[in-house]
Amino acid sequence: MLSLGESMTKVQKSIKELYLLITILPINKRDLFMDITENYNVNYHISFLGNGSASEEILALTGLKDSKRAVTFGFIREDKIKDCLAAIEDKMNDLGIHGVAFSLPLNSIMGLKNYMFLADFGGKTWKKN
Repeated sequence: MLSLGESMTKVQKSIKELYLLITILPINKRDLFMDITENYNVNYHISFLGNGSASEEILALTGLKDSKRAVTFGFIREDKIKDCLAAIEDKMNDLGIHGVAFSLPLNSIMGLKNYMFLADFGGKTWKKN
């Protein structure tokens, strides 16, 4: 088990920029895609019910059955984004799902402990000296 000081030293040597990962997917597929993102160290998720404003005609044209979606936010390190988005895209294509996934950079996170938690740097194994 790493001490807090050892964990912080490890993080300071390997800090990567954090991004906000956003997915908009069918409600019944939310948990599946949250599991996929956890493979890329997205250790914090928050999900909301989204309801689009598209008319029935637009939904029919785009092949969507309804406008209800799960909008999920998570934090991901810069070095994991490309592979994570590719895995999400592959799974959407395999299942024939219509959805959106993208990331936005977070320019400022206050405090190293917050960064360690959000970037999944072993926060669960800390012990106080």
